[in-house]
Amino acid sequence: MKSPLYLLLVCLVIFFFNGCDTTPQKSLNKKEKKEIPSSLQESKLNPPFERFQNAIDQFIEQDNENVFPKNGVMMTGSSSIRFWTTMDNDFQNIPVLNRGFGGATIPEVLHFADKYIFHHEPQIIVFYCGENDISEGASPETVFASFKNFVKIIELKLPETKIVYISMKPSVARWNLWSQYQAGEKLIKAFVVENPKVEYMDASISMLEENGEVRKDIFVEDGLHMNAKGYEGWTNQLKPILEKIYELK
Repeated sequence: MKSPLYLLLVCLVIFFFNGCDTTPQKSLNKKEKKEIPSSLQESKLNPPFERFQNAIDQFIEQDNENVFPKNGVMMTGSSSIRFWTTMDNDFQNIPVLNRGFGGATIPEVLHFADKYIFHHEPQIIVFYCGENDISEGASPETVFASFKNFVKIIELKLPETKIVYISMKPSVARWNLWSQYQAGEKLIKAFVVENPKVEYMDASISMLEENGEVRKDIFVEDGLHMNAKGYEGWTNQLKPILEKIYELK
């Protein structure tokens, strides 16, 4: 059953982007608005996006104090990105910017995108999100719809930007949700295959044992967030993808 809060988050994101354009990129025209699933356009209520306002304010402050080059790689999404503290060393020849905030869902990333994503004009966005959506009650189909909307908004606002999507990860703490993650990933992967600007990274490759069980040695004590060994596995998967598609300009 879908969480009412999650559905409200999805709906407000669509209303937000249909109603304003705060970047130099083009806004949604009437035809483009109609292409967004009707189920994501129904409500104009205001869910509590403020739970992440402090994190976004910190991003804005960091942007005011430091100049990150345009045309770099932005990594964004939920806590699996936020806690990737070694990414500068993991991708030494590629400029990467960590813009993950813990607990994020896809609608929340989109709600704040004009505050912390668009003005950086990244060449590549590495995106990890969706796991929390399902944990909060969203169905795999709703997460898929949210992801398609994320891709659509990036294509409209940042038409030159490519996306690397990291699949929802298996974990000890949320092993009971793994079948739902897999159902969502089946839909997302089929969509990504048809989109030349989106790359797919299957996080489970480095996170499952040969018997299909989740590895327990790649997590910190909470069984949800990864330790250094877990991020080493992700680095080994993501690095060749970035080296293939990143263009030094």
